[in-house]
Amino acid sequence: MQETEGYRPPTRRRKRWFYGWTIVIVLSVISFAGGVETNPVLGVFQGPMTDEFGWSRAIYTLPMSIGSFMGGLASLIVGPLMDRYGSRIIMTVAIALMGLTFVLMGAVQELWHHFALQILGRTVIASTFFMVIGVVIPKWFIVMRGRAGALANLGQRLGQIAFPVMVERILVTGSWRTAWVAMGVTVWASSLLPALLFLRRQPEDHGMLPDGVDIRDAGRGSGRRAPPVEVAFDRRMALRSAAFYLIAAAVSIQSFVTTSIHFHWYSYLTDVGVSSEAAVISLSLSPLISMPVSIAAGLAAERVPVQRLMAVSYYFMAASIALFLFTDNALLSYAFGLLFGTATGILFTVMNIIWADYFGRASIGGIRGMVSPVHMFSNSMGPLAAAWSHDLTGSYILVFTISAVLSAVGGTLVLLARRPRLTDG
Repeated sequence: MQETEGYRPPTRRRKRWFYGWTIVIVLSVISFAGGVETNPVLGVFQGPMTDEFGWSRAIYTLPMSIGSFMGGLASLIVGPLMDRYGSRIIMTVAIALMGLTFVLMGAVQELWHHFALQILGRTVIASTFFMVIGVVIPKWFIVMRGRAGALANLGQRLGQIAFPVMVERILVTGSWRTAWVAMGVTVWASSLLPALLFLRRQPEDHGMLPDGVDIRDAGRGSGRRAPPVEVAFDRRMALRSAAFYLIAAAVSIQSFVTTSIHFHWYSYLTDVGVSSEAAVISLSLSPLISMPVSIAAGLAAERVPVQRLMAVSYYFMAASIALFLFTDNALLSYAFGLLFGTATGILFTVMNIIWADYFGRASIGGIRGMVSPVHMFSNSMGPLAAAWSHDLTGSYILVFTISAVLSAVGGTLVLLARRPRLTDG
């Protein structure tokens, strides 16, 4: 974070709680709730629902893919709205709709029910839950952006541990319908009120500056350094930067790769003979290891160029997928879970940081909103391409091999993304 060299967070008012940390806690709770509509969870439902209704895996996956792309388009509107008005009302409505979607999934009887509800659910999560941390955290933190973003993301990691286990246990003792309803109620109970009561737009609205600097003290001759001066690209300026396109291409590759793996992880392992219990443990190990890794990555991003950390995560991901291709027993599935979780722990943390580090926080929602249609198109195609590959060839080998190669390409694109200067725009 070159623009912030030499700046240190304020120490004079240590006893005063900085509201930005309340924002971090609330976003972590929201990201936990958002874990219900992530691919590891949806993938656990794939087997029982396709078995009961006789659907192919591609048909089961298709509405999620459509919804992801529609969510990307909706982000063109949602991102600037978050910049201008904040995320409180947007996220409250999104949480209410997400919980309702899951409760109604428990009553699905026809294919069109599944399509309507999952298109709605994926549209909501792609345009709001996937955006909110990357938009809100940069507005509240500059110097401590890395650690704040990592802590906010912990909720999703916890959700990815808890919800697959929860679903698998309910499937053993009950039905997939009960599991859908239980998760919908969990979404409402955990995050609806925190979002409504505590989310705020930015510290300047409340007499503060990022990282807890009191706006009354900024610039006074008290020995305290002034807050760092950030770059402030608007959307048009970002579009004239080569880094914008290189990073956009890299995150789109990441989206294709991680969604194809996450969605079909459970099915792939059970297909090759790994037990359902071991497959769920493998799924859970990934977010479990990613939690300490993401904290370490967040702290490192405050000292090491975020571009390098992001590139390392891509190369690590490529290596872990290569291992996945040879996984056929519980032990290797656990090893893959740990390796892939390490890669995503780094990547998902620094990916939310790099946009604000490169382009500033003033128009971060609008800038990320411009990337989101392509990003979410890749997100939608990952699970669908893997499902088609399986339906046509009876195996996931082809699509996972392509994913390993693409991961290495993504790391190279990130290394080529030179930090833009305002004169570049």
